[in-house]
Amino acid sequence: MADDSAADDPGEIGALHRSQAIAANNSVWDIYDGRSYGPDDVDELLGRAYAASYHWRRASGAGPVNAARASWLLSRCHAALGHGELALHHAEQSARVVHAAGLRDFDLAYAHEALARALACLGRMEEAAVELTLARAVSIAEDDNREIVEADIAAEPWYGLAT
Repeated sequence: MADDSAADDPGEIGALHRSQAIAANNSVWDIYDGRSYGPDDVDELLGRAYAASYHWRRASGAGPVNAARASWLLSRCHAALGHGELALHHAEQSARVVHAAGLRDFDLAYAHEALARALACLGRMEEAAVELTLARAVSIAEDDNREIVEADIAAEPWYGLAT
């Protein structure tokens, strides 16, 4: 018989969700490499990204940063797959959370980056260029974080948008 003690402890359940959110998020990067994906790869990539989002919504100690980053990850995966409308939906969600919570720095840059990439995926290049300029203009305090943002901005796909 299974031990249901975790089901009786919301803190333990939240901790389990947190652990699963981290694992699912990190596992996306095990297979995300900007290549062309076959149908099974698409399902695997999106399954992992949606699992991360699901668990972050239920994780102990999760807040706006986690919600914004989960939406960003979904946007990035959909953009890489050419799913412009879904990429834009999740980018807009990330931006809403970032702005509502007053997040700055790294997360604000990524909100603009996600919008830029999703808009480029949809062929809305003028709007994408504006968002990309905004992403680059965000002041990021830590050099390591700035390098991460710049590396992501340098990575394809940009669907022909000059980066």
